[in-house]
Amino acid sequence: MNKFKKDFYRQSDSKGISRIITVIRHRNILALYLLRKAETKKGFWKKFFSKRGGSLFERSGIEIAPTNNIGGGLLLIHPYNITINSRSIIGEDFTIFKGATIGSIRSGQKKGTPHIGNRVTVCANAMVCGNITIGDDVLIAAGAYVNFDVPSNSVVIGNPGVIHRKEQPSSDYIR
Repeated sequence: MNKFKKDFYRQSDSKGISRIITVIRHRNILALYLLRKAETKKGFWKKFFSKRGGSLFERSGIEIAPTNNIGGGLLLIHPYNITINSRSIIGEDFTIFKGATIGSIRSGQKKGTPHIGNRVTVCANAMVCGNITIGDDVLIAAGAYVNFDVPSNSVVIGNPGVIHRKEQPSSDYIR
């Protein structure tokens, strides 16, 4: 549950009992809690928490599998129509916006799913696809298409994406 604690602190500024109310009122935070709970369970309880969390996410068009490889500190901003492939490997403090996709490529040289570092932000309607590596402290701008490796401390802009070096570009999205 340590992952969820980190997720929750990034999602909400509230304190005390109002934190609990935040979880109950915001179905996406509750869904994230249930999916994180499913990561730690086996058998019946894993299925129960997975199904419950998945059905809450479905209402917003969010596809995050309970068998994900996402580090703590996941932040969903304007959480609608987000897809994260279950085989992707994602580090700590990952921020993703509405309409973004972390997906796979099924054939060719880039066949596979992304490996994403720590403190990465993927903005609205951006796509990160294929067997690529995204370094730490990377910002992928809105609408960018990334199917190539990105070094740490970079910003990717455009379609096709162009890499620009910048120190800590995701710092505005990390609390």
